[in-house]
Amino acid sequence: MIPHTTVIIDWLGPYNYAEIKQNPGWSNGLYLATGKLKYEREATIQYCGITEGSFIGRFKSHHKVHKISREQAFWLGTVKYPHEASRHFLEIAESIIVYFWQPSLNNRKKAFPPKPITLVNKWFKKNGLPRLRQHSMCKYLSDVISWDGELWRSGNLQVWEK
Repeated sequence: MIPHTTVIIDWLGPYNYAEIKQNPGWSNGLYLATGKLKYEREATIQYCGITEGSFIGRFKSHHKVHKISREQAFWLGTVKYPHEASRHFLEIAESIIVYFWQPSLNNRKKAFPPKPITLVNKWFKKNGLPRLRQHSMCKYLSDVISWDGELWRSGNLQVWEK
């Protein structure tokens, strides 16, 4: 039996490039680059990636995000579980998002399903408050995506106020 991994990501955003540039200490996580490519009518998730360094350092020399020509924004993700998240956990979280969502600008990780994983995406505003409703940009990326090697499961979590 193939081991099954669970990863929980806290996503904050959306941020513009200038906001990320002002915070060079933001580092080590996943990111979603959103917006419109040339000739597209609807903004959407265009790229998912990871960095172990600063987000702004990654974006300065990024080979794909400059292709997002309009309404460019970024969601920054931090692995909350497991607590000692290594690059391995960033990679498998990225793998399930890229395979499941198939972002336009990602080339790798689209063809083959990931190792068995359950990914829980928790969404927050820039000020750290939980989003009670999904942001329109991420409405098609489920809060929970699970692949057991044979079956996909997905769905959204209800956020309850105190």
